[in-house]
Amino acid sequence: MPTEHRREERAAVEVRFSARDATGAGTLTFTSADVSTGGAFLKSDLLLEQGESLSLSFEVPGAGAVQAQARVAWVRRFPEPGQIAGMGVEFVVLRDEERAAISRWLHR
Repeated sequence: MPTEHRREERAAVEVRFSARDATGAGTLTFTSADVSTGGAFLKSDLLLEQGESLSLSFEVPGAGAVQAQARVAWVRRFPEPGQIAGMGVEFVVLRDEERAAISRWLHR
């Protein structure tokens, strides 16, 4: 996804995400390549479909667990050389205090 489409600046950080689909069945684990207050890029060969909803949780250092409702904004199924397979997710529901904690963490 071209950078100019992003609303939030992303920081290249690896953090472990736990995800559940809209039905709440099963848990998937992803590692991020980057994170912002608006979403993240999750590295994975197991990809969801664009538009799918999921519940995410991840740890923000110094702030604890963050819970977010998200949607898959875009998917990179066939990466070019030097790229990583994965998907961009947009945080659709995220409490203000959690968004602020992410912002503080990323700006350290």
